[in-house]
Amino acid sequence: MPSSEIVEPGRYDYDLTVEFPSTYIPEHAAPAFRIAEAYETTRRRYANGQFDLSEPVAHELLRQHFVNQACEDVDPAIVTVTRFELFPATA
Repeated sequence: MPSSEIVEPGRYDYDLTVEFPSTYIPEHAAPAFRIAEAYETTRRRYANGQFDLSEPVAHELLRQHFVNQACEDVDPAIVTVTRFELFPATA
């Protein structure tokens, strides 16, 4: 579904995957060496579920809503959506 489309009311399933840069510090690192052993990496978060939509809404706004929920503790400027699928619920 193109992001400019309007999502009509109904019950939907969604799958979301986002990525963002992060610094990983190994758990076994001694406190004095934590900074030296840290390295940059990419973290991924996944979210999925089902919801009822009562009013038409832009696809992009709906996607952003779920990104905000999944990444409330991450700066939105560094989050990249790698997958957002929305489809009518079957059950």
